[in-house]
Amino acid sequence: MSNGVAVHTDTRQKIINATLLVAAKNGFDRATTGEISRTAGVSEGIIYHYFKSKQQLYESMVSEKAANFRAALAEEIGKIPGPRKKLERLIEFHFRSFTGKGSIFRSLLGKGGDAPMIKDHLISLVIIPYSRIISRIIKEGIEAGEFKDVDPSVAALDLIGMMQLPALSLHFGQADFSAHQAEVTVKRLFFGGLLK
Repeated sequence: MSNGVAVHTDTRQKIINATLLVAAKNGFDRATTGEISRTAGVSEGIIYHYFKSKQQLYESMVSEKAANFRAALAEEIGKIPGPRKKLERLIEFHFRSFTGKGSIFRSLLGKGGDAPMIKDHLISLVIIPYSRIISRIIKEGIEAGEFKDVDPSVAALDLIGMMQLPALSLHFGQADFSAHQAEVTVKRLFFGGLLK
C-alpha cells in the first residue's frame, strides 16, 4: 500500500471512528461536523473531502458498523456445529451486541432515537445482509431435517424482528424485562415454531 493510500485510509477511518464516538453521546442527528472534526483531529473541511454530505458519512458509519458486526458474528458462530446451536449463539450474540455496554444502538441512535438513516438504506446496508446469514443457517437446518420447511428468508426476517424490538425497548429503558429474559423468550418462541 502506498503512503498516500495509507494516509487517505487512516484519515477516513479517523473520521468514521470519531463519528461513532460523537454519535454515541446523543445520536447522529445532534452530532455536528465541527464536533466530529475536533474528535478526529482533522479540519471540518476534510470531512467533506471524504464524504459528500453528513448523510453519506452516516451511511458509511452504519455500513462499517454493520460489516464489523457481521464479521464478529461469523467468527462467533463459525466453528459451532449444527444449525440450531448456530442460531442459539446468534441470538445470544445479537442481544449482547445490541444491549451491552458497547451497544451498536449507542452509536446509531444515542438515547434520543433520532437516526437520520433513510429506510431503504437501512434495509439494504444492515438488515438484508444480516438476514442472509440467518437464512443460510435456517436453510441448512431444513436440509438437515432439523427445521420445518419454511421460507428461510421470511423466517430470518421474523427472527430479526423478534430480537430487535425487545433490544430497542431495553435500549430506551422501556422494558420491564432483562436482556437475558428477552433472549430466552425469543429462543423459546422461535424454535417452538421452527423445530420439527
